[in-house]
Amino acid sequence: MEYVISEFKPMGGKHCITNALKQVFEYYQIPMTEAMLFGMGTALGFAYVNLAHSPMISGRSKPIEFEQKLAERLQIEINCRQPKNAATGFAKAKKLLQQNQPVMVYVDMPYMKYLGMNSASHFGGHAVVLFGYDDERQIFYVSDRDHSNFPIRTPKGTIANDYHLVSYQEMENARSSSFRPFPANNKYLTFDFSSYKAPTAETIIAAINETCETMLRPPAKLLGIDGITKFSREIIKWRTFDQKKLKTAGITNYFQISKDGGTGGGIFRRMYGEFLLEAEPILSKEELGEIGRQFINIAEAWDQLAELFWQLGSTGNQELLRSMSVEIARLGDLERIALERLQIVINA
Repeated sequence: MEYVISEFKPMGGKHCITNALKQVFEYYQIPMTEAMLFGMGTALGFAYVNLAHSPMISGRSKPIEFEQKLAERLQIEINCRQPKNAATGFAKAKKLLQQNQPVMVYVDMPYMKYLGMNSASHFGGHAVVLFGYDDERQIFYVSDRDHSNFPIRTPKGTIANDYHLVSYQEMENARSSSFRPFPANNKYLTFDFSSYKAPTAETIIAAINETCETMLRPPAKLLGIDGITKFSREIIKWRTFDQKKLKTAGITNYFQISKDGGTGGGIFRRMYGEFLLEAEPILSKEELGEIGRQFINIAEAWDQLAELFWQLGSTGNQELLRSMSVEIARLGDLERIALERLQIVINA
């Protein structure tokens, strides 16, 4: 049996989760930009995680946490389901598709062959949308963030497909993976938009305030602005890494910063700047637009830094680490200033 939701329109986008959500929202006739989804879910963040194979930074809040905050602000229901095993997850996905409900699922990236990822570069927080299946060919129809009008760069080249045909076995491996960080563990989301409320000045201010608090006054030193400061100090210690680990750290964090890794540019700072620009006319605060442009400038500086991470990944040149440390510290200072100003402006 083959079943494809004909009304579902795959779209490309900047970030896997916001793009997946954008497509689901669009399907239910609630158009919303990725930037607005990102900002309303208080997604902007920073974390420095010291994993065994490579230290890794992140510029946004944890998967699921973001979706839950977004649901609260828009007064919709987004429920994260986690079946006990792959077989149950498989059956649930097919049942929802038969009910004309696109299924947003989380997958571990190396198992999605079209992404061309290193087999050890596990990340189970990658979101895609299932919108059909074919039992005879044993495939799912999958929309990722690439599209014919939205090419994306992968470790093995550029891809630009309107959708992907992924085998049942490949999808099972990707969905059932328990590798850290953010194990997929068969998670998927269900939606109820019946009580939806569009963003208002009040809910936008609440979202911005929470972002400022989590960035300026984080609960741990590896998070927020404190985390950026920690990163600037820790990167000097990378000189003790062997060449393989140093190159892995370089390429891993290039993709954590660059738009090629699905951040929208500048470790999500560009997307947050676009959110503030979109919020400016709703709040009638001109300074909001100025701060939005500030964040876009900060994003461009992060992107320039990303190129040094690419060099590090290509050459393993330890001499790069000192200048990278200085620039990371500078960017942390710029973000602190922008966020402090932002909190004053929206509460004036």
